[in-house]
Amino acid sequence: MSISAAHTRQGATMDNEKSKDIRSTNIVAARAVADVVRTSLGPRGMDKMIQDQRGKVLITNDGATILKQMEVIHPTAKMLVEISKAQDIEAGDGTTSVVVIAGALLKACQELMNKGIHPTAISDGFDVALTKAKEIITGMGQPVDLNDRDILIQNCITCLSSKVVSQNSDILAPMAVDAVMRIIDKTDTNVDLRNIKVSMKLGGTVDDSELIDGLVFTNNKVSHFAGGPSRIQDAKVGLIQFCLSAPKTDLENNVVVHDYTAMDRILKEEKKYIVAIVKKIVATGCNVLLIQKSILRDSVNDMALHFLAKKNIMVIKDIEREEVDFICKTVNAVPVPHIDQFTKEKLGTAKLVEEVSAGSQNKIVKVTGCPEQNKRVSILVRGSNQLVLEEAERSLHDALCVVRALVKHRFLVPGGAAVEMEVSQKLQAHSREIFGTDSYCVRHYGECLELIPYTLAENAGLDPITFVTELRNHHIQGSKFDGLNIRKNKIMNMLEDNVVQPSLVSISALTLATECVRMILKIDDIVMTR
Repeated sequence: MSISAAHTRQGATMDNEKSKDIRSTNIVAARAVADVVRTSLGPRGMDKMIQDQRGKVLITNDGATILKQMEVIHPTAKMLVEISKAQDIEAGDGTTSVVVIAGALLKACQELMNKGIHPTAISDGFDVALTKAKEIITGMGQPVDLNDRDILIQNCITCLSSKVVSQNSDILAPMAVDAVMRIIDKTDTNVDLRNIKVSMKLGGTVDDSELIDGLVFTNNKVSHFAGGPSRIQDAKVGLIQFCLSAPKTDLENNVVVHDYTAMDRILKEEKKYIVAIVKKIVATGCNVLLIQKSILRDSVNDMALHFLAKKNIMVIKDIEREEVDFICKTVNAVPVPHIDQFTKEKLGTAKLVEEVSAGSQNKIVKVTGCPEQNKRVSILVRGSNQLVLEEAERSLHDALCVVRALVKHRFLVPGGAAVEMEVSQKLQAHSREIFGTDSYCVRHYGECLELIPYTLAENAGLDPITFVTELRNHHIQGSKFDGLNIRKNKIMNMLEDNVVQPSLVSISALTLATECVRMILKIDDIVMTR
């Protein structure tokens, strides 16, 4: 009996050791990912240059973008990539912070487990801390009025301050606010960002970017074959999904013509076929024709363009399939798959369609004066090179998400790590009022959040220990809106300094980081399957 008991004890000890090893491996892997993006946090954070297998280079300091491009193999480390993606979808901003917080919490888990506290007890303690943290953030929130354009712009500027294009935030921030405000009603509680189309065009600088109340085509030029028009007022817009060219057989074949009369007859038939289609288009009163891209044959041939130009119809060809939905909803048109269904009722309207110059060789097509009730806008982003252009587009998306976060949850909180420091301070005080393992866990959770102001100061080249200690003293004395102003290298009241962010960003970051850490703690074995 005693031998069997000894065996059981030995087996249990081995299982326990294995679980410990698995947990520490998971924590090390996940913390390695957090350390990669930690240097990118804040206005003075470093940028990462990412090169893929094909040699394409990307420069960014957006946490979600960095992690999305990284090839992460360890399954636990992938969980941190997923929470960064989830933060990007939910709040748009704070994608680096969420990973840094998760990394700090995992370090605390390791310390608590080394003290002999059970992972389940740590998990429950972190849940208590999260509930209290949400209360504290909600208490700090300042209600925001969506009619106050300046405060919305300040939120966007705070979001853009850490981006590569931060010096252009005075252009991009108002653009993001105006775009969202045009597509929502004041009573809306969410924003569908698919109603804002962001197009990129190489050339010019980021300052040349503009908000267009309607449509913009950057890759589709107006056809100038046979002298077609390049400006149409009071446009009747038709969108066709069939080809304006001679029909082909389903199978690949060749027609051998032996004499000129037969060849002439083929050309006459082709002309007759195209003239019949053009007549039907003209009969509806259409004067701007958008033609969807075709992969089977030419979507429009030279003869069709010639006849359409004679009738003074503007032609824009090679419209991508994924753009059709947005175009139709903007101008109130219906896509037409066959000429027999092309009627007056299916045409959209716009006050002006014109081709304008965008730099030396570049041209773009603008469609303005679309029906008011459709509430769709386009943003044209410009940039001197592809890297700046792509980063400006990503930064603008983050700014749009920040405005959306304020529409969802109409409260804002101070930036500059003021929230993290206040939550940290209050949690450490709260840990003294509760008992048991929860007290330990809540205190460690609070200490973890000090990593955010520490990293902000460190990335800005300041002495982190001095600044974090001073900031902690400010919060103990009750200055709960004080944070680090990295531009002026001192501690200031963030609300007075207009460094603000939506409360949804902070709440979402803490929730996602805590949920991820609790999930990692619950894993005690990794099983490989075939």
